[in-house]
Amino acid sequence: MKIIDEKPYYKMSELVEKTGLSNHTISFYSKKGLLPNTLNTSKNMKYYPEITITVLNMIKYFKDNLSFSIDYIKELFDYYNIDYNDRAELILQSIQMMSSQIKNPISKKDLNKEILNEAIKLDLVDNKDIYFKTEVEVLKVYEELRGYDIANELINEYVKTSKKLALLERDLSTKVLQKNGELPEVLVLDILNSFKPYVFNRHTIEEFKKDVK
Repeated sequence: MKIIDEKPYYKMSELVEKTGLSNHTISFYSKKGLLPNTLNTSKNMKYYPEITITVLNMIKYFKDNLSFSIDYIKELFDYYNIDYNDRAELILQSIQMMSSQIKNPISKKDLNKEILNEAIKLDLVDNKDIYFKTEVEVLKVYEELRGYDIANELINEYVKTSKKLALLERDLSTKVLQKNGELPEVLVLDILNSFKPYVFNRHTIEEFKKDVK
């Protein structure tokens, strides 16, 4: 590690050691425009800012755990205008990228206005001009549920419970941060992608089993 302008920078060999990715892979990501700008010293040595480690861990997670292609990751980075200066903001953006696939965009005007307005009111989706694959799927499920008399009441409670769960996730992350001084980005993604769905679905199954007995 080298301190430049009071900020830590890393050589390629150090990135390889810290991320487990090869020199070739990191160079490829850099050429794709996925990494922050490097600094060149008088000896023509490239140094990468510390946040590069977070970016590389994100890319690795997206590829290995979500099967995102590099081209799609590049689309995500461009769409969310990745912030290479703020690690906390970068982790937040990674959560957005993982949760909302930017595929099959549909204009707001092409969606069922009544269904969309109700879903926005229930806080199922955001109010915006363009909706993507995941959001459209949520709207379709809501439209089907809407045919049942008590759907909105139950969905409203579902959203409230989701917000409570979100607060617990934030508290969990905060505790880790306070205890260790840092919050591993992979841990945040694992909580959302693996830990939460498994725990939530496990108890959902237990509730449904009660009806079968």
